[in-house]
Amino acid sequence: MQVMEPVQMALPVTLPDDETFASYFGGENSLEVSHLKSAFDSLATTFQYTYLCGLGDSGKSHLLYATCIHAQERGLSTMLLSMREVIDFGPMVLDGLDALDVLCIDDVHLVAGNDAWEKALFNFFNRFNEPGKCLVVTADLLPDMLNISLPDLESRLKWGTTFQIRSMSDDDKAEALVKRANMRGLELSDECARFLLTRLSRDMRALLDVLDKLDHASMAAQRKLTIPFIKSTLQL
Repeated sequence: MQVMEPVQMALPVTLPDDETFASYFGGENSLEVSHLKSAFDSLATTFQYTYLCGLGDSGKSHLLYATCIHAQERGLSTMLLSMREVIDFGPMVLDGLDALDVLCIDDVHLVAGNDAWEKALFNFFNRFNEPGKCLVVTADLLPDMLNISLPDLESRLKWGTTFQIRSMSDDDKAEALVKRANMRGLELSDECARFLLTRLSRDMRALLDVLDKLDHASMAAQRKLTIPFIKSTLQL
């Protein structure tokens, strides 16, 4: 089999380059992060498969991105496949991906009831199931709650280690914003973080986009992040 060079994520959206295990809101020592990192230690001799499920802002996509970064740091070929973005292109999207070392699939629940995709994913599982391969998928619910039509695919989705991840509370989001800002060398007070949560969308991805905008504005103006500065920058 031809060895592929590490590839860039296949998500068409812009993700922060600091979405690593270290910046995960659950912490580097959380069970899910510890498991994903340790999976690489035995990858040479076993097939590693992990199923992550949770609703809303649970950080599932963050964990997939962090897994891909971790794989690239080890020189492994990797890709993150967002079902939300590729499902309309059809199952041929999976062609050739079994040559990768690590594949992360986001929002696999979206294939439920789609016969072509269900069969294609089942066949992909069978091809990818060999030592040296790592597969991580996310969904909003446990496999037996997804209304998968193909029993064999539902069985495959139950193969590996499963983690149910709780959604982030407002306290979690505020803490995550402060932590992410600190990792960028940006000082964001708890008061400012909570102000953002009360005045803007609570969607974590949207909040991180706002933090990126504030970071650039703060650098350009040589100003610290204060509530008046945030109001002015975001025209609140």
